[in-house]
Amino acid sequence: MGRALSLLLLALLLPEALGQSVDCDATDLVYDFSAPGSLTQVTAAGQPYYVANQASYLLLLDGAAPMRFLPTVVTGALGGVYRMACTVRTPNRNPIRRGTLCGADRNFCLRVTGVSGSLPVDWTSRLYVLVQVVSGNATSFAPTPTLLSAVPDNRGLADVQRNTTALLHIYYWVEVSPYDLFPTLPATGTLTLTYQVQGD
Repeated sequence: MGRALSLLLLALLLPEALGQSVDCDATDLVYDFSAPGSLTQVTAAGQPYYVANQASYLLLLDGAAPMRFLPTVVTGALGGVYRMACTVRTPNRNPIRRGTLCGADRNFCLRVTGVSGSLPVDWTSRLYVLVQVVSGNATSFAPTPTLLSAVPDNRGLADVQRNTTALLHIYYWVEVSPYDLFPTLPATGTLTLTYQVQGD
């Protein structure tokens, strides 16, 4: 009985011990609207988006509508890359627990389990995420830019089948309005995100 309970606790607390893991090349998103440089556009999901810097901030102020910006820097990612690359590995077994949507039907779930730091605007209403499945048996629950706080099943980004190695590209945008008021200008902020592969 005691041994069975110990194994159950190990399964809940140490997912990697059971063969499931996530390895991302970056965790920090830096939005620096005072950063020097020219206007930089990057295509994501078939649409061009500006990278957050001083030039794009001035462009925002010249308009009247909100804009979504990619991070100035994704710390850890290759230079000129404005997204995270995460490799998810799952074991050849059924998950111990299942979710209502992400991780249901004998699959595992990649979730954002922590967000720390701050942005010049409230991230819960302004931070958008998009997940692209590059390879592996996985399904994105944010195939188009979606508010992170609105991603279903407790921020379940992707459903990953068992016995799979999946490569995911994860993009984030912050939405800023020319009418937003900030204590200091230009505004800056950094967020740190943590992920976990959960068998529920």
